[in-house]
Amino acid sequence: MVAKLRVAGTHAYHPYREVEPVPPYPRIDPQRPRDEYPQQQREQHPDKADPVRRRFTSMRTLIDELKKTADLTRVDYLTTETELNDQGFSILESELIDQLLEFKVSLEWIDHLLQQIRQRLTTPDLEAGHTLSESYNFFPVFIAGISEYNLSFKNLQVSDNHKSNQISEIIKKQNHFISEKNRLRLKLRPMPGDGRVDVLQLDIGVLVAVSEVDDAGRRVILYQRPNQNYALYADKQIDLSI
Repeated sequence: MVAKLRVAGTHAYHPYREVEPVPPYPRIDPQRPRDEYPQQQREQHPDKADPVRRRFTSMRTLIDELKKTADLTRVDYLTTETELNDQGFSILESELIDQLLEFKVSLEWIDHLLQQIRQRLTTPDLEAGHTLSESYNFFPVFIAGISEYNLSFKNLQVSDNHKSNQISEIIKKQNHFISEKNRLRLKLRPMPGDGRVDVLQLDIGVLVAVSEVDDAGRRVILYQRPNQNYALYADKQIDLSI
């Protein structure tokens, strides 16, 4: 008996089904510029991606230069904050009085200001500032592209009667008075809002370190210790070789 063969289903064999032609593959003409080939063909073999730009290039350059003559240690943020607060106030005490006396400010004015600063020692602000300029740089080498990192005392109040006539005249003309010397920046201006002309608002910035921040907001902070060596803080997710 001859068995009957049934052919069915979507995967059944069809001996007479016509085979569709394969589209011809475009051959490459060596004499033809590469940019003239169709976009689809070029996308099948994309060029190799450009290498990722290294983060913190300015800071890395500065670190490499400083390590030639001094030691550098990585520290945590608590250590950074404590040491920068101590250094900032030490710089403030040594430079502020001399800088103010140059403008013939009264000793009463200075004493009133120092009292306010001492009251705020528990909550000073550490913050990044302007791009560091060569004239304001305190490292033995200057590298462009890094920012100031300041210990700041903001919105201090001083009496206009205690300041010098020289400062008064500048404020009348420019509505503010700014002094930058060594690592200290002072900015005096009229107290906003209350209409009182006998009270001034003072901001003090002490340059204690330098910093750099990447596009994701991660930062590095570099400063010099009293022993002339350097300390570096970097957010823990940053792999920054030192």
